[in-house]
Amino acid sequence: MPYVLIDKAFQMYYETNGEGLPIVFIHPPALGLVTFHKQKPLAEKYQLITYDIRGNGRSGYLNEKITIPLLAKDLNRLLEELQIEEAVFCSYSNGASIALEFALSYPKKTKALILASGFSEVSSFLLAQQFRVGMMTARLNGIKFLAKIFALSHTGEKAFQREIYEYVLKVNPQILYEMYKVGFTYNCTERLSEINKPVLLIYGQQDHYLHKYCKIFEKKLKYTETVLINQSKHQVPTKHFREFNKIIDQFLQNIPSFS
Repeated sequence: MPYVLIDKAFQMYYETNGEGLPIVFIHPPALGLVTFHKQKPLAEKYQLITYDIRGNGRSGYLNEKITIPLLAKDLNRLLEELQIEEAVFCSYSNGASIALEFALSYPKKTKALILASGFSEVSSFLLAQQFRVGMMTARLNGIKFLAKIFALSHTGEKAFQREIYEYVLKVNPQILYEMYKVGFTYNCTERLSEINKPVLLIYGQQDHYLHKYCKIFEKKLKYTETVLINQSKHQVPTKHFREFNKIIDQFLQNIPSFS
């Protein structure tokens, strides 16, 4: 199994598939790299890199305080291990915090961003409630409950549901709590203008409470392309993977370059 050593202290699990332009996929808390199982067909054209954030999935962890810059640093260590100088970063949901922080901290290594159901801050009631529920569930060690909810909400396929369920069970409850906590307070909205890279925004047409963040991105970022997926809510990479993969491919085929 492929692992990269982080800070000479623990190993972080990752997988690679295909060749070509590297796309690094960043999952939200608990779900792990299984989140992007349905993106594997893109390996016919691109090098796909998925990994488990520390304390999630098969990755180890330390007892140090979790921060978004720390998680961006972990990601940079992975790129160093793979000797990748520049990549596209595709995030889902709260994984956007890590993708945005990476682009801000390592602009030369960022070719483009793809933010699926993403946000740069938590400033709406419904989104804030989701984070509070996540923190409470982690505190009460309700990982089995969370695993069941994630599995049922992300796919109708029984085999894929089982895969998601079993993978979520691997998350460390304390790490999960801290990830929800830092994700809740993370805010890079005022720094978005520093990102001079093309950004693809993908949202479900019915994911109404996140559409305000789309407007924030469009206002603050220098270059954005926005796509709304019909009849879709939040879970675009898993429930609407065919459209999602096609949108990614079309974007990368015509990706502009910025200095």
